[in-house]
Amino acid sequence: MVLTLVLLAIGALLFLTIAYNIFQQHKQKQEIDRRAIVARQKIIIEEAEDILLNVNRMPYSKTLILLLQTRILDALRTLQQATPNVGAIAQRIQDVENQLKYVRENYKGDENSFRLPDSDRQAIQMLQTAKKLRAIVRLEHNKGKIDPQSFAAEDRRLELMMLKVNIANLLQKAMEARLQNQIGTAKQLLTKGINALSVIRDKDAYLIASEEEMRATLRDINEQQEKVSQREREELQEKQDDLDVLFQPKRKW
Repeated sequence: MVLTLVLLAIGALLFLTIAYNIFQQHKQKQEIDRRAIVARQKIIIEEAEDILLNVNRMPYSKTLILLLQTRILDALRTLQQATPNVGAIAQRIQDVENQLKYVRENYKGDENSFRLPDSDRQAIQMLQTAKKLRAIVRLEHNKGKIDPQSFAAEDRRLELMMLKVNIANLLQKAMEARLQNQIGTAKQLLTKGINALSVIRDKDAYLIASEEEMRATLRDINEQQEKVSQREREELQEKQDDLDVLFQPKRKW
């Protein structure tokens, strides 16, 4: 009888130990999952906020601003569920909700706010931002947060924005090459830009002006080269005429 009780006690203890370990493992997994959720939402918030900082250099539509702000709001709400004891999140949620209301009622996108990149590094940063935006728009569209028509319009706007950055950078390099008398490089860059823009049917004012500037610059370069070639031909002809006079047969008197 005593042996039976001992065996039962050992079995119960073993069961409790196993159950406790399972419970601890479950708690650890929950904590790991919670931390992963928190880390993911923080990345989403930081990425969206970083993109919004470029609004003064890259024009964002009202749809795009609302999409980014809503993305931040959703991430904050998920963060609040994962960390209910952090009181500061509730205030941030309120702030974003107020920002969303302000944007809905007052925001008007300005296409003229596009600013040219000042360097290759800045051009790369702007291109990276536009690529991130396209990925976010596509992701939110897949979630049903943006309708197909708005998605197509925003995706095209971002595609043209990337083209603007590339054209602005290309035009700057072409002008620098011309100043350094690297005429071949300048002509190659200008021709590349003109060819890229010639197939675009929905160019905005900036792209139209850029294409006209590139065509005018290329014509000017070609005219200057033609003038130089003409002057060289005339000088060569003058030298040839002088040689002809020098070596022509002398008359006998």
